[in-house]
Amino acid sequence: MAKQPTVPITTTPKGIMTALLAFLMWGNFPFYFKLLDNYHAVEVIVHRVVWTFVMLSLVVIIGKRSSWLAQIRQNPKWLGLTFMSALLIGMNWLTYVWAVANDRVLEASLGYFINPLMGVALSLIIFKERLRPLQKIAIALAVLAVGIQVVLFGGLPWVSLILAVSFTFYAVLQRQTPFNAIDGLFIETALLLPLCLIWLRYANVASSHMALWLSSDVWLLALAGPITLMPLLLYNQSTKLVSFNTLSFLGYLAPSILFLTAVFYYHEPIDPKRLAIFGLIWLGLMIFSVDMIKYRRG
Repeated sequence: MAKQPTVPITTTPKGIMTALLAFLMWGNFPFYFKLLDNYHAVEVIVHRVVWTFVMLSLVVIIGKRSSWLAQIRQNPKWLGLTFMSALLIGMNWLTYVWAVANDRVLEASLGYFINPLMGVALSLIIFKERLRPLQKIAIALAVLAVGIQVVLFGGLPWVSLILAVSFTFYAVLQRQTPFNAIDGLFIETALLLPLCLIWLRYANVASSHMALWLSSDVWLLALAGPITLMPLLLYNQSTKLVSFNTLSFLGYLAPSILFLTAVFYYHEPIDPKRLAIFGLIWLGLMIFSVDMIKYRRG
């Protein structure tokens, strides 16, 4: 049977607003997580997993979403891949929360700027894809930026790299499974839930004491569920209403908000050296975007 041609998605005003709302929410995450910086980063992530699982359970039950069960029975290896992706997204969340609590929002924004370029680099390493000339230049600029960081500051930008690498590998693993965004995140949080509950049982943190569960603070921690889920649902909807190119450009909004928040609201230092590093990444992203537009139109 001949392969059906892909129907291009027409961008709609509703799609633009939906995508903008999703990226605005992701970009403003630090304001929420700053409210929790008196809690251990692991404790915050444990609550994020638990309450996201609770929210998604309601979505799955009310929506009678059960196709993922048949998919797992059809190929149990997908459960193993999903567990690996769950560990990666957990690492990503933990690093992000730690960065916000320790005034490293600027490094977090750099990580998410690097992310699309990291994806292109992994396509070369993992999938043996051939890079186009402009892609090679974009990757070279990103490598140069990291190299300058090592020379000028005497070490790798670990926060940025962990965020970029964990999210990129997470995306790679997700593409190997048939689950959509909602079902996939439900299975991931379900797999992480036992580890989180065991940690809460034996860790000497606020959440292991009844006093927290009887206080108003528990509601602040419980907000991690809907705050995690809402932008994901909005983004998932926007992918059906916004063209690939437009959505890719809008994707730079979240790290841009992080950058501006770090510099102008939290007053994290941004000297000429750090600005040069960001400049190289931004130049690489511009070249990457130009190549993407040319390729999609070709």
